[in-house]
Amino acid sequence: MIAFFSVFGIILLAVLLGGGTAGLTGVFVMGLRMPFLAVCSAHAAMAGAVYGVVLQERFGVALPADAAGFAGALLGAALLAYLLRRRSLDPNMALGALFSLMLGLTFLGIGLIRGPKSAAFGLLWGSPLFVTPGQTAVMAAVGVLLGVFLYLFHKELKVLLFSREMAAVLVPQGWILAALLILIAGVITINLEIAGGLLLFSLLTNPALAALRVARSYRATLAWSGLFGAASALGGFLLAYALDLPAGACIVLFSCAVLWGAAAWSKKRMLRAEC
Repeated sequence: MIAFFSVFGIILLAVLLGGGTAGLTGVFVMGLRMPFLAVCSAHAAMAGAVYGVVLQERFGVALPADAAGFAGALLGAALLAYLLRRRSLDPNMALGALFSLMLGLTFLGIGLIRGPKSAAFGLLWGSPLFVTPGQTAVMAAVGVLLGVFLYLFHKELKVLLFSREMAAVLVPQGWILAALLILIAGVITINLEIAGGLLLFSLLTNPALAALRVARSYRATLAWSGLFGAASALGGFLLAYALDLPAGACIVLFSCAVLWGAAAWSKKRMLRAEC
């Protein structure tokens, strides 16, 4: 057991941090009724990371995958923030158009890579085994920033989740939403290595949906969602390690099991209340 933690300690910490931050972020992705935001931002981060590989291969520009992925996610967030300012455009329509653009750019970039494409394809599926101590430190920093933001702006965020129209009158909605989009971009970027761009959507949405089934307040929803996200990531990784299966897929399936369990428990609680 000691040998296991000495080898996988950093990985387990990264998995917990990544899953927990993804769960917290998912509350706002679902609360804003923009579930497509997760997959759109994930593909924007993937596109940035892929073009980082292209720049290094063709022009010798050494750009870390995390930095390139965050740049892509930030670009996607900026484009989305611009589109959301146009009130005549439905947010999910804007996300659909942006997702198509990022998906096309991602696979175009993969096609432009001349050498081995294993690094680029690894971003699609994810693997926590390659997480470094430096990446874990970045995850911790992003988690701290997310926690501070949620604490300082909890009133404004409650209003934003309740009604964007009301938030536009009562709070600086544009700035709050822009900051939230930047944090979502950071969370998605750090989780690319763990769950992969194609599977990350589930890690963001399932814990939040599970929390909404069991929690009865805003703070409880955040706490449960973060807990469910961390449990999904840790449980999926341990399952993958035990059965020698792909980690990203196991994390997603474990999050589905957590959602199913929360839904079953909520239904049982309602039946007891009726009796």
